[in-house]
Amino acid sequence: MHSSRDPPMPSRAYNNASRLQQQAELKRQIAAAAAQLHAEKGALRTSWADIAQAAGVSLPTVYKHYPDFETLIPACVGHAGDSAPQLPVDLISSCPDLMAAARLLAEACDQRNAYYQPWLAWGEAGQLEPLARLLDEQRVGFTVLCRRVLQRHLPGDPRLDEMAAQWQALLDFGFWNALVRHHKLPRAAVRRHTTQLLLAVTGPRPAAETSLRPKRKSTP
Repeated sequence: MHSSRDPPMPSRAYNNASRLQQQAELKRQIAAAAAQLHAEKGALRTSWADIAQAAGVSLPTVYKHYPDFETLIPACVGHAGDSAPQLPVDLISSCPDLMAAARLLAEACDQRNAYYQPWLAWGEAGQLEPLARLLDEQRVGFTVLCRRVLQRHLPGDPRLDEMAAQWQALLDFGFWNALVRHHKLPRAAVRRHTTQLLLAVTGPRPAAETSLRPKRKSTP
């Protein structure tokens, strides 16, 4: 029997909370190791044994928390996203004119694309359905942001949806990566060209193309 001076025994709730915290930290540790390996050699080239070794845990422990890509990919994306440069949405939305908004978007997306390049450059979305879904969700959300910016400066323009889709494509990682990685353009030049292209999208509609069929000559 304990005396009144004995410290109280830890409650079951405290033990459960501590256990849950340890499990959460272990999952973060595994996700961090997996994300680093995915950046170095791609998700499809990274085995669960590689992750266990990098995380300093047993292979069954990795499988217990992340048995497949459906659970592992979102955890890795979440871990990478914690340190990613954030889009200054409020600043972009409150820009005084369209040129300032386009420039800020180009600069912010340049920073984010450079940060995510080690992961996205592997081009694995076509083979990893969980990654494809996450990228699609981000693409939709970013297109909504582009439309909101355009609507603020071009209210009532019937081309808003079309222009928002074009802005999203111009700011997407694929376009940026082609210019920076494959064509070796300096990032400053890419930011400048992207800004110009964004503004060009909002210009007046081109005149309707005339038919290429020759006109019939009128008979005398």
